[in-house]
Amino acid sequence: MNSVIGHEAVLNRLSSAISKGQNSHAYLITGPESIGKNSVARYIAAALNCENKSEIPCGNCSQCNRIARNVHSDCETVSVDLDGYLHGDGRKRTVITIEQIRKVIRECYLKPYEGKYRVYIIQAGDRMSEEASNALLKTLEEPPDQVVLILLTSVLEKILPTLVSRSQIISLKKVGWGELAKGLIQKYKLDKRSSEELSKTCNGKPGIAIKMIEDESYKKWRHDALDQAEFLAESGSYTRFIYGEKFIKGYSADRENSIALLNLWQEFWRDILMSSYGVNDSIINQSRIEKISHYATEYGSINSAKNVRILTSTIERLQKNFSPSLTIEQLMLCMPTLTCKK
Repeated sequence: MNSVIGHEAVLNRLSSAISKGQNSHAYLITGPESIGKNSVARYIAAALNCENKSEIPCGNCSQCNRIARNVHSDCETVSVDLDGYLHGDGRKRTVITIEQIRKVIRECYLKPYEGKYRVYIIQAGDRMSEEASNALLKTLEEPPDQVVLILLTSVLEKILPTLVSRSQIISLKKVGWGELAKGLIQKYKLDKRSSEELSKTCNGKPGIAIKMIEDESYKKWRHDALDQAEFLAESGSYTRFIYGEKFIKGYSADRENSIALLNLWQEFWRDILMSSYGVNDSIINQSRIEKISHYATEYGSINSAKNVRILTSTIERLQKNFSPSLTIEQLMLCMPTLTCKK
């Protein structure tokens, strides 16, 4: 079984260790957003419970199938998004709470219902409250038998250091576009040209490729986001300032979406910078190659590089909880405009 796209070396090491009974009681999977952390976590869960003795996970037995379909009673996901449902009040929260972790701890001491191991996948482990982190730490100090905890995070430094020290760290890197294209051909039966173009667009992140294939709403979001990047590239400072006010309101409503938007703009300007140096093979957004080449000529390498740096700084400041209003206003006013080059 390998429903994971890329990360073959990591998966081989995990399968080998688990088949020898050398699995860890806790894993901490790190890496950028959309890199495949959740897929690797489910791969571990399947390997731990697989009924096949010669090749794990096999992908064919009932254990592997139920984990793949997310209906296995011993494989549970804990996340911020599920919080309102667990509390029964429907309110959206911003952290994984102590109540959620207490529920995990209570169940940890029960025997697996249908598999060999109970597996808990804690998504966005960096979003656990301090109380939740400390409660989980006590469990990891004396881990129950037949229980494996898997924490996922894109921001390792936000995980309690003592939790990190008690976990086996699995660091996922971006997948080479050739390896990613190969995986897309195998999983989705894409032709060679389509898989290669999509792989370059996704910048080594399998999760983005899967979304672009399976999720029409994501494709529209990405298309609209790039349209906005082009709009800002052609706008003057005043128009950008007015746009920034709307962006700040959107940020207040959905912080994660807004940061994702900025990441895509950063990627777009990186493409323009690469084009300004004539390195077109490294351009991610191949479908926008004509506009990217145009902006590369109009802005030049110096202003393109400045835009990349400003967007990088903006994302970092927002992630460190700087004032959104001041940060976005500074972005809109400091990005070079077409008139800067003339």
